[in-house]
Amino acid sequence: MLPGRYVPDAEFVPAPIGTRVRLATLLSVVAVVIAALVGPVVMLQERPRPPWPVFITAGIAPVVVAAIWFTARIRCYRVVGGELRIELPWRTVRFSLAGLQSVIPDREALRRMFKVAGNGGLGSINGRFRSRHLGSFRAYATDSEHAVVLRWPDRCLVISPQLHSLFVDTLRKRAGLSR
Repeated sequence: MLPGRYVPDAEFVPAPIGTRVRLATLLSVVAVVIAALVGPVVMLQERPRPPWPVFITAGIAPVVVAAIWFTARIRCYRVVGGELRIELPWRTVRFSLAGLQSVIPDREALRRMFKVAGNGGLGSINGRFRSRHLGSFRAYATDSEHAVVLRWPDRCLVISPQLHSLFVDTLRKRAGLSR
């Protein structure tokens, strides 16, 4: 299967990496690498024998950032039977389509939001967020340009499948929603 291709019988859609996630990831990596290199150098200039925790922290910080990036990546979105599955590296998050009220593509969904708990861009945008536009919502997204808002009576979810118009049609069909 080619990356970025919609395969209707498998109902698999990859998660594209958008500008915001690319930029947040790049800035995080650059900041950690600079801190890991500059910290020990500054400590060596101030003290003849800097404390060993500085060197351990400098070595561990890039590994921690890499681990966060790896575990936060969204591999793909799948619709299997009556549920939406969001595939992450070591787990699958499942949302039943029962009771789904609307599925709407919305490029503004991830704009002017604030993070309640989660990750705002290192590898993906996932966690709990709040905005005036949507209220409280959960996000498993990688690209605001492909954002799709799913609403149930008691919750709201934002995802970002690559071919969002086809994926929206698939979700609507599976949930028994009209256009």
